[in-house]
Amino acid sequence: MNGTLWAMVRIELMLLVRSPAVLASVVVLPFAVLLLLMLFIGFSFPTLEFGAMPGVRVIDRLLPEMAGTVAASVGIMVLTTHVADLRDRGMLRRLSRTPARAGSYVLAHAVAAGMLVIASVASFAAVTFLVYGPPRSWNPLSLAGAALIVAYCAFSTGLLLGGLRMPSAGARVAAPLCFVLLFAGSGLGVPREGWKGVAPWFYEITNYNPLAQLNDFVFQASLGRLSETWPAVAGLLVAAVVVNVLTRRTFDWDGRP
Repeated sequence: MNGTLWAMVRIELMLLVRSPAVLASVVVLPFAVLLLLMLFIGFSFPTLEFGAMPGVRVIDRLLPEMAGTVAASVGIMVLTTHVADLRDRGMLRRLSRTPARAGSYVLAHAVAAGMLVIASVASFAAVTFLVYGPPRSWNPLSLAGAALIVAYCAFSTGLLLGGLRMPSAGARVAAPLCFVLLFAGSGLGVPREGWKGVAPWFYEITNYNPLAQLNDFVFQASLGRLSETWPAVAGLLVAAVVVNVLTRRTFDWDGRP
């Protein structure tokens, strides 16, 4: 990483950590989901084992799925609103007139956002390992690779939405709404299989939700397995590449009508 890019990453990190959306997405979200699940279902819920997966506890699945969820939250909510806010303040217009290349700016955003996701997942893992112990069997390298795929898809979406010609107020509405719909349709933090007997109709919704497919992919990767949702994940990767091409053509640096 050259000096200019690293300087841009540091600036982006300083700007991002001041945002309430970052605090909510990176620090609050994982622990809030865990606490709400325990309050509504029971404090023993994280230690329950799946009937079809002996030795795999709910918390063992929640950790990798929260890695995917946090990546989606940072990519869709944080990046979208951050980029739109920078454009409204004229910072993107000034940046476009500097020698720095547009690709370096986008990469700096992605690296800074990725560092936030890593920090969030690491802190959540540290706390859950301390309280419940680590999983009996898990593959951290596969987990990291799968989470990187989720991050790429989410960051691509966030940069596309943030780069659209709309005011920051519109981005603050569109981005959270998009994420809430994805999160709600992914199972609300509850393992998807848990909805089969309780609400079969809701389980069917999760079968078509991109975040649910990605989270299942991350969970299976954490066990060193290939998820049955891999064709959907492959399709989402292709879609993310298409989104990158669209972003390059539609990204609004000036913010003028």
